[in-house]
Amino acid sequence: MSFLVGTDPGLRQTRTPTTQEFTGSGQSSVTLSSDPGSEDNVIITFDGVTQHRSTYSVSGTTVTFSSAVPTGVAKIEATFTTTHPTKVPADNSVTTAKIGDDQVTLAKLASGTDGELITWDASGDPAAVAVGTATHVLTSNGAGAAPTFQAAAGGAWTLIGTAVASNSASLTVTGLSTDGTYDYYAIGISDLVPATDAVQIYFRLGDASGIDSGASDYDWQITGGNSNASSAVAMGDTASSFLPLTNSDSASCGSSTGESSGAMLFLTTPGDTGKYPHVHGSLHYNGNNLYSHAAHMAGSRLANIAVDRCQVIMSSGNVESGRLTVWGISHA
Repeated sequence: MSFLVGTDPGLRQTRTPTTQEFTGSGQSSVTLSSDPGSEDNVIITFDGVTQHRSTYSVSGTTVTFSSAVPTGVAKIEATFTTTHPTKVPADNSVTTAKIGDDQVTLAKLASGTDGELITWDASGDPAAVAVGTATHVLTSNGAGAAPTFQAAAGGAWTLIGTAVASNSASLTVTGLSTDGTYDYYAIGISDLVPATDAVQIYFRLGDASGIDSGASDYDWQITGGNSNASSAVAMGDTASSFLPLTNSDSASCGSSTGESSGAMLFLTTPGDTGKYPHVHGSLHYNGNNLYSHAAHMAGSRLANIAVDRCQVIMSSGNVESGRLTVWGISHA
């Protein structure tokens, strides 16, 4: 039998062999200097002759022989191992640099109770808190109070979708909720450039059957002016096939170098509640007269639909470049 010096196969503890000698004849037991843990960890020899383990037993530090050591045996030798626990780092000795990134998992923070974590309040006291539901965040409740998991702050914007133009016939985003998850949407239009100069920008809504472009399905009002005008121009229509994002009395959208368009719209009633869908917002564009134009538009679809999509399209030609993005806005 040989002893492992170093780390045992389980990589959990270190074993160091120890040898003790005792007077031989007549002994019925000997006492070791430390507990070997098991008779499997002890070798007994009488004057160099190894004894079978069946002839002795080990309890704590005591080795008891099944019969007294025979007369004439000068020396009993016990070779055994002692288990040393793996070194435990001193308190406050493990620094952040010694911990790998992304290595502190929820399991490492567990309190021992399902669904709870160990956390520390502002005074440094540990406390177990319930994990909470999905999307909740751990929130401090001030000095002396245990933190809690709470829903994220109200009014969060959730990206619904985005569409990028590349000489496209239109830009359309689908996926707006029809189950009441969001009753308020933000619609961003950025860096929009038409493929054809001097055209208008139209906005439309749609449902599961597609984009609505009926000849008299929308009404709207738009007011705006440009950097060379002394007064604003207002326009409106009670029966239209679109909601305008440019004021055609002021100028059309330009496509020359440096010209582009942008808007921020809000869909405040998407129609799932039985009301007409309402859209309003502000927009800016460089007209084909090279002036900066600003306007405010408000309009409605003149019948209820469960809006699940929206679209930007030019009055003529394609969308050369630009982006349409839609966010759902949470109320809580």
